[in-house]
Amino acid sequence: MNVFSTATRWHDRLTTAGYYVGCLALAIIFGAYIIEVFGRYFFNAPQWWASEAVSYSLCAGTFMMMPYVTWKRGHVAVALIFDVLPPRAVRPAVWFTYLMGAVACALAAWITGGETVRQWANDVHIMAVEPVPKYLISWFLPFGFASSTLHFLRLLDWRKIDPAQAGALGGFGES
Repeated sequence: MNVFSTATRWHDRLTTAGYYVGCLALAIIFGAYIIEVFGRYFFNAPQWWASEAVSYSLCAGTFMMMPYVTWKRGHVAVALIFDVLPPRAVRPAVWFTYLMGAVACALAAWITGGETVRQWANDVHIMAVEPVPKYLISWFLPFGFASSTLHFLRLLDWRKIDPAQAGALGGFGES
């Protein structure tokens, strides 16, 4: 067993764990809204933490789920370009799309990672009812972008790009 296959297996496991964290974040959002509605309208006791829990969970859930969506090629795609191109050009177009996704996610990971480190170094807090160190929320962004970058790079395998599926799926999605 080579190092690359071991690393990709661990990356897939980490991505799957992130998927479940994203699902948990969605459950927290749902639960916080239910508690807030019942507390506010039935018991006249609004919860100070519900809005913050929803905001933080939305950030965490989005960026923990992002690598899973990338891995499964579940992004929204406009497939018209792949229908218009000649068949010989479809595979390079899909490959180029994956490359641009990798570049964009890598750049976003670099920018958000630098900002997260700055927040940690300067001890920046979110000003809310209960101040929270901002980097505790922000680290989800570079994690999601960096992991998605790795998934896009793994999708660059020329042999695994099926031009026949590109028109129907926009080069994305599982068949």
